[in-house]
Amino acid sequence: MKYFVSKMILREPKHLYTKMKQQRLNFLLPEIDIHQVMKKLLVIISFLPFAALAQTQDQLMTLANEKAKHKDYAEAIVYFTKAISLNGNNIKAYQYRGNAYTNVNDYANAISDFTRVLGAEPNNADVYSYRANAYSNIKDYTNAITDFNKAIDLGLKTADIYHYRANAKINSADYAAAVEDFSKAIAISPNNPELYEYRGVAKANLKDNKGAIADYTLSLKLNPNNADVYYYRANSKGTIADYTGAITDYDKTISMNPTNAEAIFYRGNIKTNLHQYKEAMLDYKRALTLKPNMANGFYYMAKAAGNAEDNKDAIQNFNKAIAADPTNADLYLYRGISESRRNDTASALNDYGKAISLNPKFSRAYQNRGDLRISVKNYLLARADGDSAVMFDADHDGYAYVTRAKAKTALQDTAGALADYNTAIQMNSKNTEAFTGRGEVKAEFADYAGALADLNEAINLYGGNSYAYPARAKVKSKQGDCKGAIADFKKQLEFDPKNKEAQLRFGKELIADHQYAEALLFFNKMITPATKNGKFYIARGEAMTGLGDYKGAIAEFNRASVIDTNMRSLSYAYIGNAEIKLKKYDAASGDFEKAIAKDQNDDDAYFFRANLKMIQKNYLGAVYDCISVLLINPDNIKAYACRGLAESFIPDTQTMHTDFAQAIKLSPKDPANYILRGRAKMNLRDYTGAFADFDTAIRLSPNNDEAWYYRGLAKIDQNDKSASVDFNKAVALGSKDAAEAVKKYSN
Repeated sequence: MKYFVSKMILREPKHLYTKMKQQRLNFLLPEIDIHQVMKKLLVIISFLPFAALAQTQDQLMTLANEKAKHKDYAEAIVYFTKAISLNGNNIKAYQYRGNAYTNVNDYANAISDFTRVLGAEPNNADVYSYRANAYSNIKDYTNAITDFNKAIDLGLKTADIYHYRANAKINSADYAAAVEDFSKAIAISPNNPELYEYRGVAKANLKDNKGAIADYTLSLKLNPNNADVYYYRANSKGTIADYTGAITDYDKTISMNPTNAEAIFYRGNIKTNLHQYKEAMLDYKRALTLKPNMANGFYYMAKAAGNAEDNKDAIQNFNKAIAADPTNADLYLYRGISESRRNDTASALNDYGKAISLNPKFSRAYQNRGDLRISVKNYLLARADGDSAVMFDADHDGYAYVTRAKAKTALQDTAGALADYNTAIQMNSKNTEAFTGRGEVKAEFADYAGALADLNEAINLYGGNSYAYPARAKVKSKQGDCKGAIADFKKQLEFDPKNKEAQLRFGKELIADHQYAEALLFFNKMITPATKNGKFYIARGEAMTGLGDYKGAIAEFNRASVIDTNMRSLSYAYIGNAEIKLKKYDAASGDFEKAIAKDQNDDDAYFFRANLKMIQKNYLGAVYDCISVLLINPDNIKAYACRGLAESFIPDTQTMHTDFAQAIKLSPKDPANYILRGRAKMNLRDYTGAFADFDTAIRLSPNNDEAWYYRGLAKIDQNDKSASVDFNKAVALGSKDAAEAVKKYSN
């Protein structure tokens, strides 16, 4: 079960990083500009000819400039205002007063004064730049950019002016244009580390994190003592999954600024991605000590604690937080998440209910409660929670719809589930869980191409989506792509090595791919004296059967039924299958009857019995058993091909072709479908078609001994002396039937 806490691990740092950087730019802009400007102005003022002005006005301007020189801007404004009262056309007084207003953060009056100057001096590039900075400080970036453009058009083409216009463009979210301006500034002033730093910010906002990293690196080369740049570079490295590099940079910035709570917190996120959960917990605790109200802090700590199997510690932290703030609905939600991870369903449901009572429109609480109810198979209440989560959804990230879609899927409302997943993806095209869920629903409709496209996208969006890998593996398995399924189940085990279902599916896919020795080694490692799940013993017996150790396999199947009484039906079925290999057909038939008597829905028993009936030439009986398989388990795709082979003996060629077409449509990469169809074509004396199918099976699975064996038999029928090559290949792969064929046909 997925929780909301797990959905945000990579998104939050990037968002805060951009926001903080923009704030820093806004803060720096006026200070850098005005100090430089005032130095120029004071020099100019000292040479102004006042001969044409009244003596009183001269004295006022002198006093005003002296006050400005000593940063007493409030008094400077008073004297400039008196000078203007004596001469309303004193343009320089307006200009200097505008600068003074800027330095006391009175940007509205500064803009008014600069506008008056520009009315008299429309070609004054400097004043356009001053007014542009004032506009930037009141976040009127449109007018700021217009004024910067005018200043540049009038010839003011300095590194600073491009720098300031770039800042305004960043704050207007025009990051591409900002990059261009920073590049122009760098061309003029290539040794200014700030320009590379800020261009890196713009590139990061364009998702060009590699380019951003390159700029941050250049900035640090020019100024290695800027802790912020290490922090920004760490964020970009984390975004491109360079986790080792990100941690190195976070370590550096934290050593330079130990109170940077965000850097410590985001380092915890990176450690979580590296599955270093205990280390991540230490970072989260340290960050929350420095900044207790950090957004989503407890979410992340809960996730790390859960993965570190330390939810007990997380709950203790939530208890303290709740004691200090008992009406905080968020805290009950967080504690509920940790309780759920400890399988304390009752406490979790109670906390989710408490969160909802404190905040009846708490969408996230409904969502997490719905997810928990799905896990305990209370689907109707889960759907009701999904409805509430959707109704009160304030985040519009699609997750409320995902929860409701999962509940609908469990209630077999696949059309409703598909609609909800579509809505979730429309709301948030990066919602990895929505793509995963929609992929599973498409698989239910046998839209395997669409399912794979969605599951691939889910993994592309977030490589850490541990649930998408087994979902994709199951689709690949249905298609007969054993190697692809093996790779995905193996990936799931990397995320969750103790997942018993994943262990079982991985081993069974090895068997399906005829990797019997590897499967046996795997199950030998997984099965311990403490293993009570009979399916593991059944699977190990299958591997033994594949290796020709039929007696050992039968002993393993018997062991499964002793250890796990729920496995008795399957044990009889698999014992019967091994007995077929030993040519003990009567014993096999009896065991299949026992299996079906124990469980009339044991589709494996019917399938194995169909194979026995084929050997006994009871082809119609084999067809009926295949029908039973498909009635019990419509996903048992191999039954279509088995029935098709039986129909070739009746012969019912029209139905045979339909069954093989369906088998190959549903499982186009399964070599067994082509082997069985090749055998059916041999029965119909279509050797050209048979050879084509056996060749396809060998191409799909070069280590499939049955494909080589049956192609050898087809060659014998055609008097093709190369049959011995195929038989020998099958023998090398472990086929006992091929070994007998070599003896039989060698004469």
